[in-house]
Amino acid sequence: MLRTEFQTYDDDSFYFLYVTDKIRIETDGDSGLVLEHIGSFRQEPIDMNYYLNLPDDEAAYFQQSLVNSELDTIIKGMNILYVNLYWSLHNPPSKV
Repeated sequence: MLRTEFQTYDDDSFYFLYVTDKIRIETDGDSGLVLEHIGSFRQEPIDMNYYLNLPDDEAAYFQQSLVNSELDTIIKGMNILYVNLYWSLHNPPSKV
């Protein structure tokens, strides 16, 4: 199961949702991004830049992979968000 949503608004805010059978990443109002492991009902704030840069730091990636079995899925979700944000900033909707 995979569900992805990305929406931008006139005030330059955005909504992002990324759901797999193991995790859910969603924007949470002013709090930024929130990660929830399915079944745990525990939410934790996450930093997109941290997960985007993590593969470049082998030691940090290894440490995170020991404690987070869904690390690659989270990184994939952050890459999807990054691509959507980049695209929306560089291809704004034309106003009629």
